[in-house]
Amino acid sequence: MKKLTVLVILTFFMMLSHLSLEPLSANAGENDCILAASVDVIVAVWNLDDKGNKGHLIWKGLIKQGGQKRIESQHGQIRYAQTTVVDENEPLSGDIGRWCNNGQIIGVP
Repeated sequence: MKKLTVLVILTFFMMLSHLSLEPLSANAGENDCILAASVDVIVAVWNLDDKGNKGHLIWKGLIKQGGQKRIESQHGQIRYAQTTVVDENEPLSGDIGRWCNNGQIIGVP
């Protein structure tokens, strides 16, 4: 009986702590977006600086076909370049500016 009581109490506190964190996750996506790949692609993503140019590099890596990568931007705008030739020495092409907020999906080839 004591084990059951302890289990019920622990379950209650776990549920309570989960619910208390829920409001924090609601605002987490304000400056987030998701890169979605239709083919294997290497992507580099930069924040925009205050002049609209590439700022600091947020992320660079491979997204497999059908995969996704969540990006968190500083101010809700990003620039990205990409290549479908999966080779680290292959130059990236494009300098595409996009809004990155509210978890929107950005398709990258």
